[in-house]
Amino acid sequence: MNIFLKSSNFLLACSLVLSFSSNVYANDLYANNLLPHSSELSKLINIQNKQIKQEKTKQNLNAQLLIAAQNGNIKEVRSLISQATDVNVRDEYGWTPILWAAMNGHTDVVRVLLVSGANPNTRNKYGWTPLMWAAGQGFGEIVRSLIASGARLNAQDRNGWTAMMWAWDGNHQETVAILRSVANN
Repeated sequence: MNIFLKSSNFLLACSLVLSFSSNVYANDLYANNLLPHSSELSKLINIQNKQIKQEKTKQNLNAQLLIAAQNGNIKEVRSLISQATDVNVRDEYGWTPILWAAMNGHTDVVRVLLVSGANPNTRNKYGWTPLMWAAGQGFGEIVRSLIASGARLNAQDRNGWTAMMWAWDGNHQETVAILRSVANN
């Protein structure tokens, strides 16, 4: 967003320069090196346009990563990560790729995201963590992977529920046992 404001200000300055180019004042400004010459101005405009294009491409790749993680598309997730996408990118509701993958039971995607630097303790706007989602859905392997990567067992959502409570509420005995064994160590 900031890059767009900068480019708007820059383009406004360029348009002012161009509108005054036939004016005597502009000639004085050029003569005193207070305004860039047209070749310099052209270079600056090209640099700004390149930066805007790169920012749009990055935003598009980040959006694609969210969708690929949600759908469990491991090949696309790996490809997007290799293109320097942000593994902790958030959508408008605070969901990250690892939250989507954990909620939907995509074990391999969760593991790839963790190895690539995804935050195992990220939260959406309701305070839910990937561990809470995986425990509440009974995804034991994802629970193990998240715990091994430093997921906090005692993290609470906005209602005060922990991953253990979610697993117990969903009657996921294996997941409850995994959480208990880690908590007792």
